[in-house]
Amino acid sequence: HFTPHDLVYVLDADSSQTEAIQTTLAGRDLVIQGPPGTGKSQTITNIIAAAVHQGKKVLFVAEKIAALNVVHQRLVKAKLGPVCFQLHRAVIPADGA
Repeated sequence: HFTPHDLVYVLDADSSQTEAIQTTLAGRDLVIQGPPGTGKSQTITNIIAAAVHQGKKVLFVAEKIAALNVVHQRLVKAKLGPVCFQLHRAVIPADGA
């Protein structure tokens, strides 16, 4: 259970997103998955922003650089760019090409 005071979001969130955000902030693990356009990046952005508000550190890892960029851009737009540190690793094909 949580109160409206607990809801520190930088983007809109529906009830399922709110449940995911609050579950994560309560220290429980979860996986966020779904097809494009379902609000994954929006939810992750809110999780990161709310965790930072609570003084927590966050490591966000994604398979695709595009996902990292979308979340980072949203955090920058929410004025949280200064708390972000981007670290990318270029993938080198096994054949060295």
